[in-house]
Amino acid sequence: MSTENNPVPPPKIEEPAREDSYFEKLIRYIPLDIIAAYQAIDGIIRDQGSNPLWLYWAAFGGLLVLTPLYTIYRPNVPPSLLHAKTRFCAFVSTVAFTVWVFALGGPFAITWPELYRPVFGSVLLILTALALPVVEKIVLRGGTIPGVGKKPAISEEASKSDPDKDSDSGSGK
Repeated sequence: MSTENNPVPPPKIEEPAREDSYFEKLIRYIPLDIIAAYQAIDGIIRDQGSNPLWLYWAAFGGLLVLTPLYTIYRPNVPPSLLHAKTRFCAFVSTVAFTVWVFALGGPFAITWPELYRPVFGSVLLILTALALPVVEKIVLRGGTIPGVGKKPAISEEASKSDPDKDSDSGSGK
């Protein structure tokens, strides 16, 4: 056999792995549309000059409520609230969004300028970015969130009658 007929592709050159910053790790948990919406709304509010404090909190609060709903019922993705990973992602995305806004300052810095320090946001951001992957591994290890429902029990007869049915199909593995 000649190598001309079966060309061998050149070996892939892998770029050195770049470690994500704490901010980038946290951003992975928040839907990009929510981040873009917050940035746009915050920019509009700040651009208009002096605005009432409640407007900053309303923008943050509205997106905070929307974050888990958007995570669960994301456009073009079928909803699956009963799926443990989806429920966990909805919770984590809400926590991550809150920490992200706090790290930026947001309404927290405006409301409590004498108490808020950027170092608080930075420290919380680092701790959250380190903790969320660990919590995710612990919580989703069994495929369910402790105390938030159990996997439906499959009787022995049902599992024998349908050998193709995976008893762990609800865990997303």
